[in-house]
Amino acid sequence: MPDGQDKARLVSGGGFNPVLSAQPRTIFDVMSGLARELNAVNLGQGFPDEDGAPDVREFAAKSLMTDSNQYPPSPGLLELRQAVADHYRRFQALELDGPSEVVVTSGATEALAAAILGLIAPGDEVVMFQPLYDAYLPLVRMAGATPRFVRLEPPHWRITPEALERAISPRTKLVLFNNPLNPSAVVFPDEDLRLLAEACVRHDVIAVCDEVWEHVVFEAAATRRWWPCRECASGP
Repeated sequence: MPDGQDKARLVSGGGFNPVLSAQPRTIFDVMSGLARELNAVNLGQGFPDEDGAPDVREFAAKSLMTDSNQYPPSPGLLELRQAVADHYRRFQALELDGPSEVVVTSGATEALAAAILGLIAPGDEVVMFQPLYDAYLPLVRMAGATPRFVRLEPPHWRITPEALERAISPRTKLVLFNNPLNPSAVVFPDEDLRLLAEACVRHDVIAVCDEVWEHVVFEAAATRRWWPCRECASGP
């Protein structure tokens, strides 16, 4: 049991991870709390307008009663991994092997944490585009890496070759790329995707692509994905 001095240190923050204890309260928590308090429309967090399709919820409830509701395999249920692979084949023309190339996580932020902590070693550098999702920076710092930022400017939020090359160095290990970009909501044009893909190939940099909003776009932009540039991302 901690003694009085240990307890005081914990309360003051001295006993916690310095990277995490230095993080402010997440803006999503702040905005959602204010929306509840003031009975306001919450534009600060991506809550759905409805509870979801009844048939999907009914199937989920039935599955809890008829299928296993205990610990799943650590990479996720095999049938779910195969369904994810089928999804990428349908929407992005990617051929993935569900059993060996898909991992199911509890939300996108856990997937990002697993990818970042699994790929980065202390001393590496990670390129990120501002404005950015607030989980990126603490995850990168937890891994012991140095963040390098590319500041995108309104109103078009375009990636420029000059800004990208300034951010990449021989120590760059990966690029965190969010498309559509949260919180600016921009959907990157194919020219920017090709620019980034070619830079990753040229510098031997891994791209971690956060496309959690890929299906929440207007129809005209629905085909703009990272992977239309896969022919250049695969190398010369």
